[in-house]
Amino acid sequence: MIVSAPPSDPSVPRCPGCGGRIPPDSSECDWCGRAFTSTAGRLRFTIWQVLSSLLLLGLIGSVALLAFLNAGRSLTPARVGATATAAPATVVPTPIVTPMFTAANAPTATPVVVATEPPTAAPVALATSAEPPTPVPTPTPQPQLAVIANTGGQGATVRQQPGPQAPRAGALREGTRVRLTGNDQTVAARPWREIETEDHNVKGWVLADFVQLLQSTP
Repeated sequence: MIVSAPPSDPSVPRCPGCGGRIPPDSSECDWCGRAFTSTAGRLRFTIWQVLSSLLLLGLIGSVALLAFLNAGRSLTPARVGATATAAPATVVPTPIVTPMFTAANAPTATPVVVATEPPTAAPVALATSAEPPTPVPTPTPQPQLAVIANTGGQGATVRQQPGPQAPRAGALREGTRVRLTGNDQTVAARPWREIETEDHNVKGWVLADFVQLLQSTP
């Protein structure tokens, strides 16, 4: 008995190689193993190609438009500069007319003889020896006298250099008479004065607070 094959359904996809039925979600034939792409996949692939081509064409057009605009901007200053440059004016030198003078015959000068007297010798002043002026002696300034005071009876420390950290040169009792050398310095916002005892045994720096000036006698 011959059994006829059921009629094929045209809506069911079949493999183009062996003619076997292909499941809707399959990417290859279950009968012959042939890979294939469904109609929907091919359609999506074609649409993607069209969109990519349009995007590429738009990008190329934008680049060309920007290049054209930039070329127009770069040419405009060159044209303005070319228009503003004018040909230098040609200066035609004007001929200078030099007047010509004809010298007339100059009169001949007649020599005149003038009698001159012999020069009279001027009297020469004899240099007299003058005595040099006697130099006036400059008075030697007297050292200013002072006394050690305001120490509360403790006396003052004499330093070798101005400043509380300098090495000690000695100590003077309150009431000791000293001479000021005239050298004053300020260290740490406090004034220091250089002094020397009358016997020249102690010389150094003392805080100005402990030095009291004495009235000089004429």
